[in-house]
Amino acid sequence: MTLETELGRLRRSLNDRAAMGEMLEAKREMEHFVSFTTLREATAACAHFERAGFSTDDSAGQDDEGRFPIRVYREQSMDAHSAEQSLRTVYDISGKHNGVYEDFGAVVVMPEGSRPPGFFSRLLGRETEDGENPWVQRSP
Repeated sequence: MTLETELGRLRRSLNDRAAMGEMLEAKREMEHFVSFTTLREATAACAHFERAGFSTDDSAGQDDEGRFPIRVYREQSMDAHSAEQSLRTVYDISGKHNGVYEDFGAVVVMPEGSRPPGFFSRLLGRETEDGENPWVQRSP
């Protein structure tokens, strides 16, 4: 997908999160998924991401399609500026190493004592028997 398409997806996600009351300014791990056709490209990209302030996880090795997927992540807020800048940076670095940007994700951070609406609870992760959702963090 193009960067503009990914930015559109990100903006819709941020709008949905804001509509359910998420604390977008709270820091949490935001992750991006990128894949490469060669191990050399993936290794060079990991070094580039790390120089840009991200952490990487390339422990999956080669996938069933012969690509080398990596997870790129860092602790940050999900406000529009921070999230878009992060996406732009990861997309740019990926392109410089012939990578294909796949997706992004981040846990939901809700104010203490609140619960996301039922649809979002199901969408963003399974609730446990006690009604907790492991993908939702509570702010102090």
